[in-house]
Amino acid sequence: MANLSIVKILESGVTSSLADCNTDGDEFANSGIEILRFENTHASAAYSITITAQATSIDHKTYGALTKANVVKAITAGQTVYFGPFKQRAFNDADQKVQLTYLTSGGAAISTISSGVHALKVEALYLEQI
Repeated sequence: MANLSIVKILESGVTSSLADCNTDGDEFANSGIEILRFENTHASAAYSITITAQATSIDHKTYGALTKANVVKAITAGQTVYFGPFKQRAFNDADQKVQLTYLTSGGAAISTISSGVHALKVEALYLEQI
């Protein structure tokens, strides 16, 4: 599992720093303001991205028992998708990180996800709140 660096979006701009997704998944430190950008640069393969919810049920005073599901989204060849921000109470693990995993569109583990130009890529960004 790789730890993603988080890049601050600046008024002067920021250069995209997409990295290959790790076959064992990725994680990032979550302060609640991060946004993830995924790009599938493969010519034909689709992938499934899962962002794991850590707190999956709560008992709310007004609404009763509530369930928080994992975020799961398919990303087709050539597509770019964005996720976030992520509520810390729902998504942070014990280390205050969000866990990401990837599968092929058929549900199989990915063994060749980091194959250079034909890869699922990710970057973590944030915009400072003033």
